[in-house]
Amino acid sequence: MSKINIDRIVSDLRTRTTYITPLVEAVCNSIDAIGSKADGKVDIVIKRAEILPEMGGRALADIIGIDVIDNGIGFTEDNRESFDTYRSDMKVKQGGKGFGRFMYLKYFNDVRIESIYRTDDELRFRNFTFGRGNNIIENEKEGLAAENAKTGTILHLAGVKKGAIPDKGLEVIARKLLEKILVFFVDPKSPAPTIRIIEDDNSDAIVLNDYIGDDEDIVFIGSSPIDIIDKDSGELLNFNVQIYKIYYSQAVSRVSLTANKREVTDTALHAYIPEFQETLFEVDKNGRQRNYSVKAYVIGDFLDKNVTVERDGFTISKDEGELLSSVSEKSIEREAAYVVKNKFLEEMSRRFEEKRQRVENYVTHKAPWNRTLMSDIDLESMAMGISEQEMEMRFQKAKFEKEQRIYLELKEIEARQDEETDESLSQQVSELVDKISSTSKNDLVHYVCTRKKVIDLFDLLRKRKDDGSATLERDIHNLIYPMGKNSENTEYEDHNLWLLDERLVFSTFTASDQSNFKHDNEAPDLAVFFDNRNMYRQGENNSCSPVCVVEFKRPKRTIYKEEENPINQACHYARKILDVEYEMPDGIEPIKTDKNTPVYIYVVCDIVPKIQRFAADAELVSSPDGERFFGYKKSYNAYVEVVSYRSLIETAKMRNAIFFKKLGLNV
Repeated sequence: MSKINIDRIVSDLRTRTTYITPLVEAVCNSIDAIGSKADGKVDIVIKRAEILPEMGGRALADIIGIDVIDNGIGFTEDNRESFDTYRSDMKVKQGGKGFGRFMYLKYFNDVRIESIYRTDDELRFRNFTFGRGNNIIENEKEGLAAENAKTGTILHLAGVKKGAIPDKGLEVIARKLLEKILVFFVDPKSPAPTIRIIEDDNSDAIVLNDYIGDDEDIVFIGSSPIDIIDKDSGELLNFNVQIYKIYYSQAVSRVSLTANKREVTDTALHAYIPEFQETLFEVDKNGRQRNYSVKAYVIGDFLDKNVTVERDGFTISKDEGELLSSVSEKSIEREAAYVVKNKFLEEMSRRFEEKRQRVENYVTHKAPWNRTLMSDIDLESMAMGISEQEMEMRFQKAKFEKEQRIYLELKEIEARQDEETDESLSQQVSELVDKISSTSKNDLVHYVCTRKKVIDLFDLLRKRKDDGSATLERDIHNLIYPMGKNSENTEYEDHNLWLLDERLVFSTFTASDQSNFKHDNEAPDLAVFFDNRNMYRQGENNSCSPVCVVEFKRPKRTIYKEEENPINQACHYARKILDVEYEMPDGIEPIKTDKNTPVYIYVVCDIVPKIQRFAADAELVSSPDGERFFGYKKSYNAYVEVVSYRSLIETAKMRNAIFFKKLGLNV
């Protein structure tokens, strides 16, 4: 065969494996070799360095080698040829990748095979070492075996690499190995052989099979099928979830995805069902409390086909939100987690009720202002041990999301404006109006009328001119905030930032198309800075104060070059501000920012196909009417919103509609 560089293959292995991985590979190969043999057995023999006197008589010496011995069919000629073929497909049906041999060399410097196998009419032996150069098999010897010999194989794993095996005790190794191959022990079609882990001097031995049983440390409590639809093909994918109680494990309960009966990945169950986060326990018939964890193994042909060659992951997407994700690891794990929850429904329901009571007590006794938000909180996803601070953050998030929903439903209010006003509300409004002086009333009427004129003018600017051309960007820009000006030379009445967002009018400093960067003349359309308290600045140059960047594009514009992406342009300005390149108005010092500085980015333009593509590339989410795109860009700590001119003005109309109506102005 062609030469391959084995050492290079081994050195290039970048996996999440441990020394247990080659042991799993060896045991699985032995199980394959044993097949349905009734008296099949596998011995894992631990070899140790000599115990030095100063270590004490009870100390465990370091492991220097491991032998894996089985009484299977041995290294037959077919097995030998398959082994000598890189990425052999001989065991494809059993999940073989033709790659496991290299995993041995990742953890052991010296790997050898001694095997006896049967041909048609005789017993033969075959011994060889795993090559590290260009040949997979080296130092091969073969010949007739003794007449009384029995078939089987010894895999010698010697020359343990430094730090490769941190564990020493047989029990620790046995339990770690068992959890990786547990599904072999409950398959009625092919029961597992007897698997032992023993000391080289026979001073101690553990039978892995003895851990499993109704009265043992591992209890199989059942299996359940789950079906997941492949969103691309529409195919219904079948999986089976095997669930175990593990009494000795101090680890959290987990759900594991397997391939060819080997554990590949595992994830904490409480990532999907928070009630599994705390320790599970039960009281046995003797009144003794026993703690346990739950382990759920997901089995299915789909996973077998999509495991990586190193068996340390899958070729499918991890997350459901990833592009080209038809079926993801998380979607499979989530469905499996729900199956496990149903197996422990009584306990999970009790824990959920405890969590609900805890949240209600917090609201009743410490945060009554959150009472109306109780129905908006997702208790299902809330951690069992959630702190009061985290609870409050959940409520504030729910409040924000509720306000956003109200914002999107403002159009419904317009439809109800002709309804009669509630008497109590009318009385409250009348009492409030009575407290306002005549002068204040006049000022308020004037201000509301001015807003109506601004909205009408904005609507006019959205239309095409008589010659068919569109309004220039600067005309819209100047209406919202005069170009070339800033808040130090612009009166409140001279700008209309409220068209964008009512909060912007309370900013401490706003610069419109002004270059205040230290090293160049670039200028954002609008740069707005706030105080860190309730989004208002009070003159302090605080690094946690929010920053707002606004970018306008000409109405009716449909053509954009790639380098004219307005989202990227606004993010570019935001980055320069975050990099402390933007100076205070007097130029004495830069405006302070750091990684915690929140950023708000608005891009105002007509929504055309190119803008839709830019928004998709930025992973922004479309509003239901398609007139806005919004999202969060982590690298900028920025909330980004693309707003159409239509949505901008319609939203401004809705915010002011009730005022216009009360003054008798046509909306």
